[in-house]
Amino acid sequence: MTDTPESVNLSDVSLRKVDTELLNELRDLFARAEDQKERYDFTWNGKAKAYFEAATPTTKTLRPQPEESYIYADDDYQEKVNTFNDSENLFITGDNLEALKLLQESYLGKIDMIYIDPPYNTGKDFVYHDNFKLTQKDTDVAEGSVDEDGNRLVKNEKNSGRYHSDWLSMMYPRLKLARNLLSDSGVIFVSIDDNEQANLKLLMDEVFGESSYQVTISRLTGTPTGNGNSTFVNELDYLLVYAKNSLQFKTNGLPLSSEQQKIYNEFDQHGRYLTRSLRRTGGEDRREDRPSMYFGVQAPDGTTIYPKGPSGYDSRWVVGSDTYKRMVSENLIIWKYVSGNWQVYQKFYLENRTQQPSNLWKENVGNKRATKEVRKLFDNKKIFDFPKPVDLISQIIQIAAAKNAVILDFFAGSGSTANAVMKLNKTDGGNRKFIVATLDEPTPEDSEARKAGYKTIDQISRERIRRAAKKLGDTSGFRALKVDKTGLKEDVFKTAGELKQENLQLDVDNQADARSDYDLLYDVLVDGALEYNRQIATETISNEPIIKYDYLGELSGVIVYFGDNLTNELTREIAKLKPLIAVFKESTFNNSSDKVNVLEQFRVISPETKVKVI
Repeated sequence: MTDTPESVNLSDVSLRKVDTELLNELRDLFARAEDQKERYDFTWNGKAKAYFEAATPTTKTLRPQPEESYIYADDDYQEKVNTFNDSENLFITGDNLEALKLLQESYLGKIDMIYIDPPYNTGKDFVYHDNFKLTQKDTDVAEGSVDEDGNRLVKNEKNSGRYHSDWLSMMYPRLKLARNLLSDSGVIFVSIDDNEQANLKLLMDEVFGESSYQVTISRLTGTPTGNGNSTFVNELDYLLVYAKNSLQFKTNGLPLSSEQQKIYNEFDQHGRYLTRSLRRTGGEDRREDRPSMYFGVQAPDGTTIYPKGPSGYDSRWVVGSDTYKRMVSENLIIWKYVSGNWQVYQKFYLENRTQQPSNLWKENVGNKRATKEVRKLFDNKKIFDFPKPVDLISQIIQIAAAKNAVILDFFAGSGSTANAVMKLNKTDGGNRKFIVATLDEPTPEDSEARKAGYKTIDQISRERIRRAAKKLGDTSGFRALKVDKTGLKEDVFKTAGELKQENLQLDVDNQADARSDYDLLYDVLVDGALEYNRQIATETISNEPIIKYDYLGELSGVIVYFGDNLTNELTREIAKLKPLIAVFKESTFNNSSDKVNVLEQFRVISPETKVKVI
């Protein structure tokens, strides 16, 4: 082997050690990349399943709970007033994903504001239902990880390989369904901390659109958290705010604090006010900056005053001449004689003055306040951990909702949102309604809540609403509903070969035996996509009980009769009321001719009524 380097002819391509096969692959890759529309995408393990979870129709219904729909009428929390028939507020117990699906058609585009405080995914357990086909059902049941309906109860721990993915998969379908419920001018506020704030922002950008993002509010919690391994103590959490349509969403101003009101230190017959110079100060204060705002105004002594800067240059006013004349007529201009010269000021009255909300909230929103609020309601017992302050949610409602708004919270927890709605209505005379949903998650065996007799979270939440209502003097109450199995018999779907002659009469009624008239009514409301919080009235016609739902007169609402004695007289009397919908049970009719007779009477008396038989 020689030490002399071998000469290479650079003009000879065959001598260059180039992998032509690799070049061809790269060429094909760049060609494909040019053809593709590559874009940023936010994804995680399980996203496709979460998407289909949102799209899968529910097989559940809502079962009324009149026995839970009461508020207190005495100071000892003993005397009860049932509010099921009259209340326009809803309290829904059950998996909030199913609840959102059951709200989809009835409240599509009708919710004005949503506030939720979902699990923060701190590495401690959070529990939610996750529907899936079980492959090891016996094992899962033994471990306590599924409920009686075969839904997996997921505990998301930080040592799980799907720690963030499971949380995102839980949130994704719920946010997609929530967006559908918002009105075009509606808005959603979501509480979160650092554990998932970044992921939640990306998720909401995808669900609501980046253009719908409004602000991230930083909130002082008042409860510094951290441990020996932490570099910094955490004193903040956040509110992510997204509108359904940014062009239609508008915020309301917030009341001024007592400190802010102090500067309104002058008075006249119209109230407290502060004054500010009518002359523009600071930048762009010269005549040439806004020539139309340079004009003379008449002082009290009759002289004409022009705006002048400190060194005598021509300045300008903050308004034009037409606006100035209007302000004079509205008593919003005041003259003061200062150092031998007349100076003109504009008045700002305190009455109805508000402030624009900021993205940093420091006052009246700390978590310690919330804990004290709940403890005080429950005789100083620690019944619920980590509630949100009522004043925090009240402030959100003030910013984002009108006085007649419908407000939804599908992570209701201890019921702070319902409490805030009632408190704000009491303060400003509003007529806001709430719809809250919470899972009937068991309370820990050794907890103060369990010792006080509260076996599930929803029991705590309802009781908190009752006690808060009693304290506030609020009588609006709530209508309790529970996500439940459908009211159909489990064996209702039979093939022809499974039907027997001797059992045909038994198969006429497809409703389960234990269903009350209210249960059947809500099956009708769910099926008909009707709102669930309208007024209910029970009456007797021809000695038979009927139910009127949202019936305000001719061609409105639903009238149902679920008895077994449907006479011609009763049919005619119901038809004369001319409801939009009349509902009867299949088992009410002895034969098809009876059914035809009812339809014919409605055709003659109230042809606009839709007759349904269930």
